[in-house]
Amino acid sequence: MSVVFFILILITAATLSNVLDSKIEFLPRAIVQILIGLALSLVPGFNHFNLNPELFMLAIIAPLMYYDGMNTNINKLKLTLGNTFSLAIGLAITTIILVGYLGYTLLPGIPLALAFALASIITPTDAVAVSSVTENLEIPNEAMLSLKNESLFNDASGIVAFDLALTAFNTGQFSPLMSILNYLYVFFGGLLVGWIIGWLFIRLQLLLIETNIDNPNVVVPINIIKPFAIYLIAEEFGASGILAVVAAGLIQSTQSKSLRLTSTKTQVVSKTTFEIFTNLMNGFVFILLGVSLPTVIYDITNNGREVGSMGYLILIGILLYIAMIIIRYLWVTFRLASIRIRPEAQSLNRFLIAINGIHGTITLSMAFSIPLLLKGADFPFRNDIIFIAATVIVLSLIVPSVILPLMLPSKSLSYSLDDIAKYRQQMINYAVKGVVEAGEDPVETQAVVATLRSQQSTIRHPKRWKTFRILEKCFNLEEDILQNMVDNDEITEKQQTLYQKMTLIQSSQLRQSFFQSLMHRVKYSIIKMTHHLKRRLKSVDQQKLKKTILSARDDIAKIEDQISPQIFAYLKKTLADDNHAEIHWIEGYYRERHRRFQNNERTNEIQEELFINAFQNEYNFIQNQLNKNMISRELASLLYEQVSNDEWIYMQNDSIYN
Repeated sequence: MSVVFFILILITAATLSNVLDSKIEFLPRAIVQILIGLALSLVPGFNHFNLNPELFMLAIIAPLMYYDGMNTNINKLKLTLGNTFSLAIGLAITTIILVGYLGYTLLPGIPLALAFALASIITPTDAVAVSSVTENLEIPNEAMLSLKNESLFNDASGIVAFDLALTAFNTGQFSPLMSILNYLYVFFGGLLVGWIIGWLFIRLQLLLIETNIDNPNVVVPINIIKPFAIYLIAEEFGASGILAVVAAGLIQSTQSKSLRLTSTKTQVVSKTTFEIFTNLMNGFVFILLGVSLPTVIYDITNNGREVGSMGYLILIGILLYIAMIIIRYLWVTFRLASIRIRPEAQSLNRFLIAINGIHGTITLSMAFSIPLLLKGADFPFRNDIIFIAATVIVLSLIVPSVILPLMLPSKSLSYSLDDIAKYRQQMINYAVKGVVEAGEDPVETQAVVATLRSQQSTIRHPKRWKTFRILEKCFNLEEDILQNMVDNDEITEKQQTLYQKMTLIQSSQLRQSFFQSLMHRVKYSIIKMTHHLKRRLKSVDQQKLKKTILSARDDIAKIEDQISPQIFAYLKKTLADDNHAEIHWIEGYYRERHRRFQNNERTNEIQEELFINAFQNEYNFIQNQLNKNMISRELASLLYEQVSNDEWIYMQNDSIYN
């Protein structure tokens, strides 16, 4: 399989996981992505998939850890630095030793060094997985802060211990003093390299600001290259590339105020690019885990295993997972990691820190980095170790997903109804200002402004199934009115048929599936781009056809002019508290349709450009407020959804009119 095709499939799968995640609320996104990966393993080219650990660490883990460091509050990290290192170093090393000896006891015939290698693999925690499991729950800030800070640094503890264990197994030699010195070099060397190179990158960006060449085409590529370059340089020096990118991200975080001097456009593009990029990388991690699991199971089943049955391997994974939960709980209980919490919340926080030791990216990468061969033969216990590690990852995701919703309340909204009304009003004002400043025909400008103003009084969350049910009644009402007009000789049967065709198109397009709607959006964009070109290419012979179409449009407009008032009266009559959002959406739909048919072609062209600019201005307003931390991500998502609804109304009518 070509690399390009492989990446395109992964991007598609990650995008699909985001879609499903918004619909499947009872499963964390990581589990959804693993399931998609399992399905993807059936696709030719993805079955018998073997992960390249070095490429995985460089291409996926490095940018993710850099982004985590960049979004870490450095002041809070300073206050909890002792606690963080206690969890990331002290707890990690203790867990490796205790779980290593437990694994040595449970796995008959496994060398002690490989038992420690297994323990090193399953010890590091994953902030991405923690966020995936807890994103909809109200988890105490103290516990969440401890978990995130721990996961920034304990990866290095696991990786160094893993390398030492493999070296001891391959050479048969182990020196405690050299191991400690090597650990200190790798750990603090990585931090030092990341700090130095991160600082140099900051100086470069400040230089670009001073020389006024900090445009997105320069800054964004530099920011994308940064984590890869830092990781490779640190690894070249034998230090921890993971800690190097974390340190560089922390340096970036400390200089965020100085970097705000860069242009707003560059800030918006950089932030958006990184958010999309890291979202895809997060998806890749768990999708690849799902893709890899069938290969591991196949290898164990067909290539033999050193330890009992597969059921026994699952049992060992469960026992090791329980042991790690107990060790984490006792570590906090004995105050080896002190967390500033209220006395009444101590028991809850201890349990949360214990059960949220969730594993993912680094565990997966280290498991697959075990060599395939040793002295020309299969590496002993490789498949068993990988399968146990995969079992621990899946358990650490499923158990909190089941238990935490029973213990914690759902996350409360980060905004109020007043906030929605306030920022929606500001958003519409911003869009209106852009429409007025466009300097188009005053009459058409005012028509667009009036339509935009009509949106500001309603907070809309229309449910599509309820909207379609009311729309069906509206379409039936139109049929009845239309038949009465024929019976009273107000219109001809030919005009009736023409109007019925239009309503049939409406009904079918409004019932489009997600993928049909996506294709419709693509088609809509293409139509917009080619609209003016088509007008210029029309021949003289087409003028007759144009007159016929305009005549038909005029007939529909006259009929629609009589039907619309009755539809609005019906909607007003059926308005209730439980369908307010749906009725408002339908009113907007019919109002936009009425406007389209009452205007001439030139008028619609002008208004089309103004509406497109208005929608773009509304999106820009939301992004600017988000970048300035004036609104939360949840409120931004709500506002995005409302703009999208407005755009949907416009697009459906635009297609029907065309």
